[in-house]
Amino acid sequence: MGDSEETLRHGDKENPGGEPSYRERLSSPRTHDEHDRRASAGMQPQFSLAGHNPWHSGNQYISPEYESLNPQYGGKSEDDGPVWSLSQPLPRVVRPGMRRGILPEDRKEDNAADPRAGQSEGRTEQEAMDAQEGRTDTGPQRDTTGEDQEGEFLNTWCKIRHYLREPLAEWLGVTVAVSLGLGASLSWVTSQGQAGSFASQCVAWGFGFMLAIYMTGGVSGGHLNPGITISMSVWRGFPAKKCVIYVLAQLLGAITAGGVVYAIYHDAIVLTAKQSKVDQNASPAAQAMFTQPKSFVSPATAFFNEFFGSAILMGTILALGDDTNAPPGAGMQAFIVGILITILCLAFGYNTGGCFNGARDFGPRLVAVMAGWGGHLFREHHAWWVWGPWMAGIFGMLFGAFIYDLVIFTGGESPINYPPRRRKRGLLVKEINLRRKLGLGRGKVGDLEKTANKYSSPS
Repeated sequence: MGDSEETLRHGDKENPGGEPSYRERLSSPRTHDEHDRRASAGMQPQFSLAGHNPWHSGNQYISPEYESLNPQYGGKSEDDGPVWSLSQPLPRVVRPGMRRGILPEDRKEDNAADPRAGQSEGRTEQEAMDAQEGRTDTGPQRDTTGEDQEGEFLNTWCKIRHYLREPLAEWLGVTVAVSLGLGASLSWVTSQGQAGSFASQCVAWGFGFMLAIYMTGGVSGGHLNPGITISMSVWRGFPAKKCVIYVLAQLLGAITAGGVVYAIYHDAIVLTAKQSKVDQNASPAAQAMFTQPKSFVSPATAFFNEFFGSAILMGTILALGDDTNAPPGAGMQAFIVGILITILCLAFGYNTGGCFNGARDFGPRLVAVMAGWGGHLFREHHAWWVWGPWMAGIFGMLFGAFIYDLVIFTGGESPINYPPRRRKRGLLVKEINLRRKLGLGRGKVGDLEKTANKYSSPS
């Protein structure tokens, strides 16, 4: 069984040690003999709906020719870097703020404490930036100049998807999640409670996001929320340059979902408006398409309703991804996130609709405006869509992550756990770069650079 199981796992994609190429293996009689042996031993493909098996697990059938004919099998390799996923524990990455060896005085302290620390004096700021962007590999890098040679991609779309896989996954995940939640909400309000209830639409929102995380978590991380993406960047080292791409993909997904669901429920929306003798933008469907505070809710209450719910959401997500806390079992993380969103909608959904996600509100709202509901939807309640789902949601998640890291998290990737001197210098460098990009207060840049140099020069 040892030889058979070894071929079942089917090794790594790379060919170390000068092993035969995949074309040579393809024509090898031994390959076909192994296939026959496994077939005779009862090792047939199992197309199971029971769940996802671990990668190349012992009971997963993989044809000996499959990887040879499909070089992109598996999607991600070690060179692709970590995934900040909501469906598994968060990665442990080295960020610039936790590298003590970068600053001269840090190296002196480290060398005094451990003579072996001097061996890493060659580490540069560029390596720190590589860590910030998720490039944590320190070994020799694989030559990728021949990546696009014939046979690397099965067709043109495979090549396009290879480079856009993460944003496409975010787009798909948000489309699925918002479609399910929005459909349940419209079903409830347009049927006047006959085809659903407030509780049922809360469950649909929660489990819609759960399914979307299961669908995309292994590719993009399944953030599906601009606030989560930004918080992952600030508190866990998710590459900042990817934030804009992720947020744009999430917005496109919400717009897609809003358009599809509006088209499906258009007849029901029109009928509901006629029965209520009001325009569509004033019908009960409006409270399902996008969120808005109740007429009796004050602006401060509406803001903190979204702020507090978002803080709980992000704090819990970080707790689920903390392998030093009490992480759930394999495959359970997305399920718990779905239950969490359901509970938050039940607990804080009455006052404002319980958004906690700027993309979820913006996409269907834009679709409603495009459908002729009127541009005033972006001005109602003092532009609620800006200071509610977006500002309260994002700042609430940043605050929730801050509280969790302040009270519980001990990992060095959190800025709270940075060495004080490095934290101060990092803030100054960010301010200098921001002033240069925006052209603000250029006369002050020189003073800031001098101050930053004090933190990077030996005392």
